[in-house]
Amino acid sequence: MERLPAAAPAPVPAVPPVPPLVPGSRSLRAILPESYRQGDFADRFIAGFDDTLAPLITALDCLDAYFDPSTAPDDFVTWMLGWSDTALPACVGTTGRRNALLLGHRLHGLRGTRSGLDLLVRYVLGGRLELAESGATHVASGPEDPSVPAPTGSWARVRVLLPYGMSAGRPGVVEDVEELVREWLPAHLTAVVTVEDDEDPLLVRGMTGGEG
Repeated sequence: MERLPAAAPAPVPAVPPVPPLVPGSRSLRAILPESYRQGDFADRFIAGFDDTLAPLITALDCLDAYFDPSTAPDDFVTWMLGWSDTALPACVGTTGRRNALLLGHRLHGLRGTRSGLDLLVRYVLGGRLELAESGATHVASGPEDPSVPAPTGSWARVRVLLPYGMSAGRPGVVEDVEELVREWLPAHLTAVVTVEDDEDPLLVRGMTGGEG
């Protein structure tokens, strides 16, 4: 009796290769046991979770950038300014707001001084400060009524020169800047505050004979 040849073994279906994980990937696949990563079912099932969690994980990975004044989103900068009760008018641009955060305690520590006012005008408003003062001091033995004027011997004349064109045709800019500057002046100081646009640097160069 002849022996029939043995039937060829059925081919084993090829297992699709598991896509490699990207280095540094935060995919949920990375924490699955190897047995669950065979085939593509787990990949397709978990992909939906990865797409949902990816923005949250990215935000957490970049959390330090949200608190860095140089990289934080604009609305986040305004929110952080509120922590120190730094109220800036709408005319202050993004750069000025970020500078106010960068200066931080230095700006607030010098509040009420000439140096603090110069920091505010130069780095927050982007302008120039011209200040004349009497240098007088006033001492009281107790709390005073804010509505009572300070002694006439203590006075200051403050002139703020904004970047050229900053206040031209923009209602409320002069008033907002004047109010901000007065908040940075010493209490009970009789001060005259004027806010103007600085001269056009191109015009000044032309008048002095410089090249345009």
